[in-house]
Amino acid sequence: MIDFETSPARYNHWKLSYDGPVATLALDVAEDKGLAPGYKLKLNSYDLGVDIELHDALNRIRFEHPEVKSVVITSGKSRMFCSGANIYMLGTSSHASKVNFCKFTNETRNGIEDSSKQS
Repeated sequence: MIDFETSPARYNHWKLSYDGPVATLALDVAEDKGLAPGYKLKLNSYDLGVDIELHDALNRIRFEHPEVKSVVITSGKSRMFCSGANIYMLGTSSHASKVNFCKFTNETRNGIEDSSKQS
């Protein structure tokens, strides 16, 4: 069963910090902390576990820190940001899992795109 309950203290892949009206989210994926066994999250690639944390962080910024006016999304690794969705995870997933993963990922990123200084 996939656990969607998380908190910044439990994040494996994101570091969240605040400096007044600026929140910073640093992507620093733990290779060995994939949501399912059988693949490594190399080169800051992501799976559903990485996106669950991102979704949680964005909602915490929005609802727990209304003083935040901008969010910086950066890499916690030198010389790279993110290689994209983990190809090995996708290769071992059922069609339904891939569809739902893509939907969740798109919904999370659309939430970033739809953000305004009022939300």
